[in-house]
Order: sequence, then structure tokens, then C-alpha cells
Amino acid sequence: MASIKELKRRIKELESRNEELRASVGFEELQGWKPDKRIEAQYGWVYAWLYPLHSYLDTLYPYSHLNTEDPISPDVRNKIMAIVTAIISQLSIHGKYGVKIPYDPKKTDVDNYFEKQKKYQELNYDACDICGEDRITHQCHIIPRAEGGPNHRDNFVTLCPLHHHLFDHNRLNKKEWSILSKVIDAKMESAIVYFREVREKQQKEYWDTTNNSSGGNQIN
Repeated sequence: MASIKELKRRIKELESRNEELRASVGFEELQGWKPDKRIEAQYGWVYAWLYPLHSYLDTLYPYSHLNTEDPISPDVRNKIMAIVTAIISQLSIHGKYGVKIPYDPKKTDVDNYFEKQKKYQELNYDACDICGEDRITHQCHIIPRAEGGPNHRDNFVTLCPLHHHLFDHNRLNKKEWSILSKVIDAKMESAIVYFREVREKQQKEYWDTTNNSSGGNQIN
């Protein structure tokens, strides 16, 4: 396998050669040219890269400002574009640009798969603080990591996948929230404050919107 240093050297050579080819055609749009994102979004990446060719062929139409001696009609221009697009697509499909489609199928390692599944089945999980589910649970941050929440047990609650998702997206009902509140009261002060001042405020907005008060205590 080639070293990273060798790969970088090869990339640099290819980039240099690419710029030489762009300059050699004498077409200004190809010198340092990059595809327009708007065109790529509308017509696809191949067309976006070929846009300078499309523009050049347009100039060869008899009603263009160049009015060349050998005009190319729109039909011929479109045929040329279609052929070149097909060629580039085939090059991509056959891996000429580092992309190989379809991927080579690989034999499934069945023994390894079932060995991993067995380990998962033997794990013991703490019960969900809301519903008691213990087949699989997560340690869920009260103060999110993105907001500086520490990886500490006093910043965690144990939730099953369903209640973890509902908690993160402020979709718990009032009964579930009341149960969780009692667990939070035993956590560190900053987690309690965040829970009351941030998460509970978001929950109340959800309840106000959906009137989701099923089976729970009222929270003022």
C-alpha cells in the first residue's frame, strides 16, 4: 500500500497536470475553474463539470456573437454533451476516479456476527428511570455535552431508547416528567438547575402546543 507521503506527491502531480491541461486549451473558463453549485444541484455533477464545454459549443451556433464558419446546432451540441457525459459516467462507474460501483461483495462473517450478538445479550443494563425497561438502556446527559455537560454519573439519567429519544426532543408527557424529576433531584446542583430552567421550559412549550397532559401531575 502506498504511503501517505507518496499519495500526497501523486495528488500534487495530478493537480499540476490538470492545470496545465486547462491552460493548454486556451479557454479562459477552464483556468482554475470550478463547477457552479447551483448548476450541479440542478443538473448533476457531470453536467456541472462539463458546463464550460456546453458554453463553448453554444458559441459555435450560427446566431451566436462569434458566427463561426462551421456552426453547430443545438441538437448537435446536446448530442456531444450526452456522449461526453456518458463517457465520464462510465469512467466513474468503473473506478477510474476512485469510485467503484457496484462494490465487490464480501462474504459475511457469520461466526463473528453471532459472537458480537452473544456479548450484547450477556450485558446487564440498569433499568430505565422512567419505565423500568432493562433489556437495553442508555446513559443520557442532563446537561448536553455540546453545552459543556460532564461525563459524570451526576449528569446522567438512565433511559431506554424510547425515553432517551423523547427526553432529548422534549416529548415526554407530564407523568413521565414527574417520575424523572424525582431522579434529577438527587443529581448535582448544575444538572438540577439546567433540568428546571432549560429542559422543563422546553417541555412546557411542547405541552402548551399539544395539550399533552395525559396521566400526569400538573406542573406549574
